[in-house]
Amino acid sequence: MSEPVRKVRDDELRDDEGTPGLRRRVAFDGDGHWFGHVEAAPETMSGWHHHGDNVTIGYVLEGTVTLEFGEGGRERVEVGPGEYFRVPKHVVHREGNTSSQPGQVVLVRVGDGPVVFPADGPDEA
Repeated sequence: MSEPVRKVRDDELRDDEGTPGLRRRVAFDGDGHWFGHVEAAPETMSGWHHHGDNVTIGYVLEGTVTLEFGEGGRERVEVGPGEYFRVPKHVVHREGNTSSQPGQVVLVRVGDGPVVFPADGPDEA
């Protein structure tokens, strides 16, 4: 018999590896995927990191997600409620909620191996 369909309520999400100010909770993981929810305190940024062999796709529910990346971390993308973002494999970046209100993001990671690798920051040219 194949696996049954599963349902997970918000109060059943498990805490996952996080960054101060960013609470990551996972609903499903394994078999090349990670699916969960991030709560971000107002005006909070993560440390520099990448996601190894995983692509990260997000949908912003509340707040404003700021993603910094690129040469010396000088590129920046702002993502608001109702918008999506995608972080390719191995891209060193940091993200946070730049609004004065708490933020919420639904995240999907697709790939293999660990999902968070701390980094010193993006390389300079």
